[in-house]
Amino acid sequence: MAPADWVVAGVGPFGSGVGALVPHGFEAYARILHPALASDGSPVTWAEVAAWSGRVVHPRVQFRALATPASDVRAAKPWEEEPDPGTLPPAMLAALCDVLARHTTSGDRCWFCAWDGYGATSDGRATVIFTSEGDGPPEPDLLPPEFPPDIANGPRVELPERSYLLLEGPLDAAGELAMSLFPQSPNLFWPDDRAWCVATEIDLDSTYLGGTAALVAEVLADGRLEAVPVEVTDPVWADSDEVNR
Repeated sequence: MAPADWVVAGVGPFGSGVGALVPHGFEAYARILHPALASDGSPVTWAEVAAWSGRVVHPRVQFRALATPASDVRAAKPWEEEPDPGTLPPAMLAALCDVLARHTTSGDRCWFCAWDGYGATSDGRATVIFTSEGDGPPEPDLLPPEFPPDIANGPRVELPERSYLLLEGPLDAAGELAMSLFPQSPNLFWPDDRAWCVATEIDLDSTYLGGTAALVAEVLADGRLEAVPVEVTDPVWADSDEVNR
């Protein structure tokens, strides 16, 4: 059985909710909210945005609905840029991996998916630190605009509306992927024992994960992460916020 077969079999149709991003069947699920950015580049939590707008952070919250004031607001908004879609900031990714490592027996062997549509840097290069299956420890490669043949022609994971390169490495390699001169978190990754699965869909400003109830409880309690519990059937798109409409 190929490493990603269980993921392909476990996700639902594209657009069908959390379960279209991470496989069905986990004991619990969580959503990590990517921060907005202040004018000085510092992170701004969704809770801070809600305190300004008079709105509510909840499992199906969507940023633009949250950031629309419920009434007249005189104070300046606390953020300058909306949350980045498609990537979890490096500090939060490191914090998440710190938690994930305590909930797997195979942190030394994980599987990573990188969307195959990423472009090159402004100087025609991209940097990836990973190896394809069986190539040994990760080493940096300076790549041309497209992935080199040994990676581009390597294993793929085909999910509805998305095609990913499949890469292998230890859990601490999760933060070593970079595209267009900025860090890029894996779009999908899991350990060999399938204890959990993490997904950062390219069009969404949140990262979703499935795992044990203990893992999700630890993620929700970690002050380095802003996370909410979700159900596998929860919708994920911009019009999903019925509370803050």
